[in-house]
Amino acid sequence: MALLRHGTLFVGISVIALSGCATVPTGLSEGGRRYQEEAQRFERDGRLRESLERWKIVLAIDPQHPGANQKRTELEAKIQEKARLHVAAGKELLQRKEKQGAQRELLAALRLDPVNRETLELLYQSEQQLGEQTAYARPLRKGGVEAKSGDVKSSPAEEYEEEDTGEEVSFAEAAEIFRRGDYLAAIEAFNRVLAQQPGLREAIEYQKLAYYNQGLAYMKGESYVEALRMFERVRKIQPDFKRVSHEMQTAREKLADQHYLAGIRQYKEKKLKEAIEEWDQALALNPKLENARRSKEKARSLLKSLEEIK
Repeated sequence: MALLRHGTLFVGISVIALSGCATVPTGLSEGGRRYQEEAQRFERDGRLRESLERWKIVLAIDPQHPGANQKRTELEAKIQEKARLHVAAGKELLQRKEKQGAQRELLAALRLDPVNRETLELLYQSEQQLGEQTAYARPLRKGGVEAKSGDVKSSPAEEYEEEDTGEEVSFAEAAEIFRRGDYLAAIEAFNRVLAQQPGLREAIEYQKLAYYNQGLAYMKGESYVEALRMFERVRKIQPDFKRVSHEMQTAREKLADQHYLAGIRQYKEKKLKEAIEEWDQALALNPKLENARRSKEKARSLLKSLEEIK
């Protein structure tokens, strides 16, 4: 009987322990679980790149997530292999002069690996073989998107809104502009590609990355208003784009600091109303900027005293 009681006690403890293990939380938030579900759905649908991006977000939310690192490694290997097979098929079709089929294979490879240099070069080869103008072989006209790399502040972001400028650009030419780091020109080039081929996923992906990279360039140049415009365009294309929310918050805080310092300058010049306006803008961007709040209250108090004297 004693043995039975001990056995029963052991089984009970084991059941409790096992049930406790089964309910240990992974630490993943509701949003994280949504990304995990999306990753699994995208993989089932064969959209490996989108699935990989979702798993990366899951890992950013929960670095200790069980299985996420393994899924990322598996997907990266699958993507590389599938891209390699598409490129090999594209090469074979090019040799057989089946140009349209080759381009379809190469674009499929780019969908998996958007910055693959070999694939872009093969696209150039396919365009050179086409002769007649097609959807993927349109000339870059002189005076079009050519611009010097690194020219960040000279070209305002408003000039690169999505519109049909009338100039024709091929996908491969636009991708080459992106590859050399001329992101403002790449944005315009992909606008033109999308005017010719609305909804082309590869062009949309490149354009999104061009907006993001140009936003980072504006951040480096302390042009925070322009950076926010670029990041907002990224968010319109992909609301859950990794790090864009962080970059936007950083840009707002930096811009708030600029307005705060501008307010200090105005205050020193005894322009109290202008100083208060600057600090209002700083606080609208960063409500936690206590220096701006205290300076604003001080300026308002002083302004009220001066008005009472008058």
